[in-house]
Amino acid sequence: MDDHLKNISPFPAAKIAVLGGTFLNDLLFGTDILKGYTEVKTPAGTSPRIYYGESTEIPFYYVHFHGEGKWLETWIALRDLGVTEAIGGATAGGINQLLKTGDFIIPSDFLDKNIDRVSNVPVEYLADPRHALCRFNPPFDETLRKLLLEETRSVIRGDTTLPDINVIDGGVVLQSRFGRFETVAEIDGYRREGADLVTHNLTTEIVFARQLGIHFAALNVISNPAEGVAPWTLDSLTDVYRRLNPVSWKILEGLLPRIAAIPTDQERTLVGQREHPPLSYLDAITDEK
Repeated sequence: MDDHLKNISPFPAAKIAVLGGTFLNDLLFGTDILKGYTEVKTPAGTSPRIYYGESTEIPFYYVHFHGEGKWLETWIALRDLGVTEAIGGATAGGINQLLKTGDFIIPSDFLDKNIDRVSNVPVEYLADPRHALCRFNPPFDETLRKLLLEETRSVIRGDTTLPDINVIDGGVVLQSRFGRFETVAEIDGYRREGADLVTHNLTTEIVFARQLGIHFAALNVISNPAEGVAPWTLDSLTDVYRRLNPVSWKILEGLLPRIAAIPTDQERTLVGQREHPPLSYLDAITDEK
């Protein structure tokens, strides 16, 4: 997969990270975009390979498949490397019956049903303990969301081979447990809770990004109806990946220079979202009583 790439030192600097999932698969490894990789030693452990790439003369880091199980180490490594902007993504099951296979969604909110991994960055790994209790209203960086939506619409509507693909602005993405598909009963419950689509990794990334001070937005591709919504087969997933992974990269390729051009003094969503009284404030309240 990446046997042609070497561990490079010193590792070049980049402020943008792309976190791959099944919406990209292994596509970048078959190009000359990625130049090499490093592994970062963090307080939580050694990160997976963080790849350095260049596209349209914009440097960026690439993380394969959400960090390949090293979720916490991945995000602390990105923070320590100086990343301030990140784009994630995933294929997803469509819960909302208005969604169909192949549609692109830029979600605007989330529900977290994660039971497989740490849900928050431990306080000792944060730059400031006040960042442990972040707000998520909104959960995504709205500057990145707007740029991602514009670029997705431009690519999809400009491609005559994609007339059947819709671009949806907003929706609630739910992260379910990792490693299996959901049951019909679970999907029915998620629908009643307000979820539009279901995937396995995304909300962990939303939370970690906010706590670590990284602006984040995500691109979802509907790869199948969620269980019980409509019939589908595992074989159909391959067709979705083959057709839409290159489209996802075309969107991100056009997005990179737009992210790089965001003014450093522009007001962003993180403002007012991270600062919280130190966790010891509860003890102070108790002492006063």
